[in-house]
Amino acid sequence: MGKAIRAWRWLLPLLALLLVVDAQLWSMVQRNREQALQQAREVLRTASQVVLGRAEQTFNIYERTLTGIGEVIGSREGLRPTPDLDLHRLLVRRHAITAGLHLLFLVRDDGSLAEISTEFPAPRLNVSNREYFQASHDNWDGGLHISPAILSRVDDYPIIPISHRLSSDGERFLGVAAAGIDPEALQHLISEQTLPPGFRLTLLLRSGEALACLPRQSDCLAQRWQASPLVQTLLPAAPEGQGDGLRLLDESPGLAAYDSSDRYPLVVAASADLPAVLVPWQHSLAEYLLLGLGSNLALAGITFYAWRQAQRRRQALAELAEANLRLEERVARRTEALTRSETRARLFMNTAMDAVVVIDDESCIVEFNNAAAAMFGYTTEEVLGQSLNLLMPEAEAARHGPRVQAAGTGDASRLAARSLEVMARHKDGREFPVEVTVGSAQIGERRLHVGIIRDIGERKRVEQELQRLATTDGLTGTLNRRAFTGEAERLAALALRHRRPLTLLLLDADKFKNINDSYGHPVGDRVLQALARCLAAQLRTSDVLGRLGGEEFGIVLPETGPEGALEVGERLLAAVRQCRVLVGEGDLGFTVSIGATCLGQESGASLDQAFRLADEALYAAKARGRNCVVLKVPEVAV
Repeated sequence: MGKAIRAWRWLLPLLALLLVVDAQLWSMVQRNREQALQQAREVLRTASQVVLGRAEQTFNIYERTLTGIGEVIGSREGLRPTPDLDLHRLLVRRHAITAGLHLLFLVRDDGSLAEISTEFPAPRLNVSNREYFQASHDNWDGGLHISPAILSRVDDYPIIPISHRLSSDGERFLGVAAAGIDPEALQHLISEQTLPPGFRLTLLLRSGEALACLPRQSDCLAQRWQASPLVQTLLPAAPEGQGDGLRLLDESPGLAAYDSSDRYPLVVAASADLPAVLVPWQHSLAEYLLLGLGSNLALAGITFYAWRQAQRRRQALAELAEANLRLEERVARRTEALTRSETRARLFMNTAMDAVVVIDDESCIVEFNNAAAAMFGYTTEEVLGQSLNLLMPEAEAARHGPRVQAAGTGDASRLAARSLEVMARHKDGREFPVEVTVGSAQIGERRLHVGIIRDIGERKRVEQELQRLATTDGLTGTLNRRAFTGEAERLAALALRHRRPLTLLLLDADKFKNINDSYGHPVGDRVLQALARCLAAQLRTSDVLGRLGGEEFGIVLPETGPEGALEVGERLLAAVRQCRVLVGEGDLGFTVSIGATCLGQESGASLDQAFRLADEALYAAKARGRNCVVLKVPEVAV
């Protein structure tokens, strides 16, 4: 009887200990399941944010392309009713440097197709019934409009139309600048996300039309989810969100996250089937079962051994077992936290489209992502531990030190609140402009500075090209009327303010209509080009030459009074008389008539009056028989 009681005294604690161990094991199983769910939630949230960010960057490039074309057309005061080769060439160039576009085209205000980047002249089509044309026509300040996928009437290829309203300075509707995005470009953008089986990503419009699907679906562009919970309930309530048991589109309820753009009508929906997410966890259940069985057997053996050996050793062995369990739990929690943190950081670094460079207070590089390696030409191993000066020209490196010092003071928030445009240096030595956004963080006793870097070289080149197209006459290479008038106003204001002399010349090719009628417009164009070159060769670098229209040119001569005006006019007449244009086996000569006037010094004349006087002088020169210069000086203001 006594032995039985002593046996129960050992057996009851053993059973209790087994229950505790099994409860802890069950708790660990549940934590592992929750960890798998939490990791899936983070993957869905990160994937939706990354895809939306890249989609916004892509559509921002397309918007800048259409806006730049619109500025050129606005400076030309609209679209011509006939084919325009210069505009066609502009579309071809923009199409070539803008990735992902199937075609670029311009539509007149009546809906007729004006120009297209794929052929010249454009086919005779009317797209006034297309949704993208009607949206841009009806909404004067709507910005970039994105339409659901359609079949192009040009080549029956599926495209995603985008459009931008063309308006004059007075907001008069001039037409529509539009483009057809190749759906494969958006599909490639979303397909770059590496997701586990059972995960889905969909890029769609706020109105419910699909733009790209992952996994790829043959009927993706035909999907319409206007009646889905995402469009009907979730999006109107909040622009972004996530949760368990959600049903976004037509899938079964599960884990889901979505994010919508503030700038464009774009939404990214990410979802995952719960069984697929829990597959790895289910595979580990057998391991936990073996672990539990082994633990129970080990505890039973320890108890039996302690019962056989000595009462005094039982307590020590139990305490040792409990200490081991606590240590294992702490190690597991710490390992889990470190793994999750490293996974999030690496996922962000390696999926970001922009270069990310992290430095310490000594300007030594401690992190360098894949986009940075592609931008600068260095591998991560080559730059880790190196000074950030390796990535900058010497002049830029000299300004870098004060910026790092500012990041460690109260100026850090002001520095991080704006982007910097600086010059960077590639491994091969070439320099290129970048846009850098800087932020700082304290990690323990170490302060790190994070730079998000974006290559803006292409944007700078496009801006310079658009500036050149907006100010240059396409035939002669001189300033166009708008640019010439602006420069003349600036110089005239300086002359009047400082009471300095300034001369305005208006030149007109004599009997130019006879040249066009006799030799044809191509020869007339060559005459104008030769005339522009001849005039430019006789002028100073400070003088301004521009084509005002047709065969009429204007010249502004700073620091030049009446005597100088006549001298320059005679020199220009002599130079033009010597100019020849080859026509067949002979050559063609021509002359010009010049009207001149002066302002500045004691004159109170304005630029508008100067243009009127120069124009009157030009007509007087033609009346005198052409091929001469006439000067009309304004009356001195009393």
